[in-house]
Amino acid sequence: MQGDWIWRKGDAKADEYVQFYTDFAYNGGKCDLKLCVDGMFCVYVNGKIAGFGKYPDYPKYRVEEEIDLSGFVKIGTNRLSIVAWYIGESFFTYSPGEAGLIFELSGDNGILSQSDSAVQCRLAPDYSSYLKRKITLQLGFSYRYDSTKEDEWMIPGKKESGFTSAQVKDLPKNFHKRPVMRLCTKEPLPERIIQQGTFREGKFETAGERLLRASLAFVPPAEMFGTKKMYYTLDEPLQMCSEEDGMYLIVDLGHEEAGYLHLDFTVDETCELEIGYGQHIADGRVRTYIDERNFTFEYRAKKGRNVFTDYFRRLGGRYLQIFFHTKKVLLRRATVIPVYYPVRRRKKKIEDGLHRLIYDISVRTLELCMHDHYEDTPWREQSFYTMDSRNQILFGYTAFEGTEYARAGLRMFAEARRPDGLLTLCCPQGEASDYPIPYFSLMYILAVAEYSEHTGDLSLAEEVFEVMCGILENFESRIGTGGLIQNYADPKIWDFYEWTDGMDGPTHESSLDAPLNGFYLIAAKKFGRICELLSKEDGGTGKTAEKVRKACGQFFVAEKGLYKTFIGKPEHYSELTNSLFVVAGVPNEKQTDFILDKLAQNENGMVKISASHSIFKYDAMLVRGEKYRNVIIHEVEERYTRMLRAGATSFWETDHGSEDFDRAGSLCHGWSSVPIYVFERFGLCPDDQA
Repeated sequence: MQGDWIWRKGDAKADEYVQFYTDFAYNGGKCDLKLCVDGMFCVYVNGKIAGFGKYPDYPKYRVEEEIDLSGFVKIGTNRLSIVAWYIGESFFTYSPGEAGLIFELSGDNGILSQSDSAVQCRLAPDYSSYLKRKITLQLGFSYRYDSTKEDEWMIPGKKESGFTSAQVKDLPKNFHKRPVMRLCTKEPLPERIIQQGTFREGKFETAGERLLRASLAFVPPAEMFGTKKMYYTLDEPLQMCSEEDGMYLIVDLGHEEAGYLHLDFTVDETCELEIGYGQHIADGRVRTYIDERNFTFEYRAKKGRNVFTDYFRRLGGRYLQIFFHTKKVLLRRATVIPVYYPVRRRKKKIEDGLHRLIYDISVRTLELCMHDHYEDTPWREQSFYTMDSRNQILFGYTAFEGTEYARAGLRMFAEARRPDGLLTLCCPQGEASDYPIPYFSLMYILAVAEYSEHTGDLSLAEEVFEVMCGILENFESRIGTGGLIQNYADPKIWDFYEWTDGMDGPTHESSLDAPLNGFYLIAAKKFGRICELLSKEDGGTGKTAEKVRKACGQFFVAEKGLYKTFIGKPEHYSELTNSLFVVAGVPNEKQTDFILDKLAQNENGMVKISASHSIFKYDAMLVRGEKYRNVIIHEVEERYTRMLRAGATSFWETDHGSEDFDRAGSLCHGWSSVPIYVFERFGLCPDDQA
């Protein structure tokens, strides 16, 4: 890509929005834009949105975006406008570098325009820079938009105030092509107003607290809208009136969704809006503020018609809650524009109606957690974890056509290596790389091995081989005199295993943890398979793993016939621990049969395994082939039917739904789409050949 890295003059700061424009002549033919930015971007041609979104990358591993502008340009003079958002602070979803934008616009006969000092730029007047209001530690900053500051800077020939020549920056120009397709959008979702009235705000610091804790007064539709309808759908403009100082709405989008906020309304005066979003409506309002998580945006409306779509921040959930600080509003739209990855579902023939429903919602859950890469939940995090993505990638081989999406995510995670060999908790993740979950790094080895086995493509395993070696070396360096891997007992490392009692950490106590050793053994076995496929030596991992396997007998409690979870902590038994050891081949045949029979019992004296990690339990039971088929299928039916009866339109993070994690449980979490895997293993979702 030709062009210079540019930015506005002066020192860039975190949470900064900068507008850039250049005019160019177009005579027909193709018109392709290549660009890269640290942060996020929106591209406009002659004032119309033409592209948005940045593939998550690292300062050391920059990904180049390419956008076809042919459908937006006209013969003659055109204006290319770019709004770049420099986030500038580390989050679980962003690794900051130096502020900069670079682009190249090419046509049939060469370069039409490129970034250089002639490009005009200014600090954006409409998006408020430097607020640094966090939604969550994962998502990063929220925003405030002021429509009264809009002007015509995107229109060819217009010269608005505040623009100066860009400053050229000396930054590396080594770019990688975007490894997956660009995201797509659909038509705005039909919305339904399910509650309305007036509000009286208290003196709270954040918009999230105001939306959650303000005094609400219900106003019947007949009084507020002039209609006797119980619920109002916005299939025509809606006039809202109130004698109070402000009005509120709660909007139901009908199902879980991920997309961009879209508003269209008219007001008679300049006024403020506060917009909250979320998955939960159980409190009579949207949970916009949970333990300092602040799921809100702010908007200053100009007098007259306001049409606004924010393409910087993708939100996830089902509900919107809006405070209008005015007495009269003509409302046309208050909704979300869905954004999705254009994956192709495999056609499946599923005879059982319940299985069909569970399978379809499992796939839908995966899709909602599928954007530039897999993510845990589109609501509160949108983060790329190795454990979560290992499940999602594995399920995706059954659900979707193509494997380039899986490969791209696994390749990017290779850039998440820490100096100690472990991977950061998420990818990309900046300096906030403390608190990795050790066994999540082992899940990366499983995912690479499964990719190799499902696709026959060994190039990825070859490319990331040293990364896998570094992970195993870290674990093997922790083997003590008793032959077991010691837990980390480090305040900057999270000894987490799953979201169940006694298994979720964190702990700073030194102990020997059976799950840690079990996960290592499974990963070591998969690594051995990779070495076979690549005709490489395993560096002694096979012999080391065999010693660890034998040493795991120390966890066995003969009078119970089970393996305890810890040595050095109170006695604890879990389905996860015993499942991992069966899969790893730790117990003998007699012990294996006893454990599996216990796992098949509803009451077995062990801490129940979570939905996401039940895959390990089912893998353990599959050691005996079809013997436990009915038990597994019944458990899946029972667990997921319980969610469906609660109104789920996607599957939950844990069995407790929204009430988990101090009422912050996710109702859409890709790692829980386990039924896809189970149905595939038992032949319940064969490809439809019709």
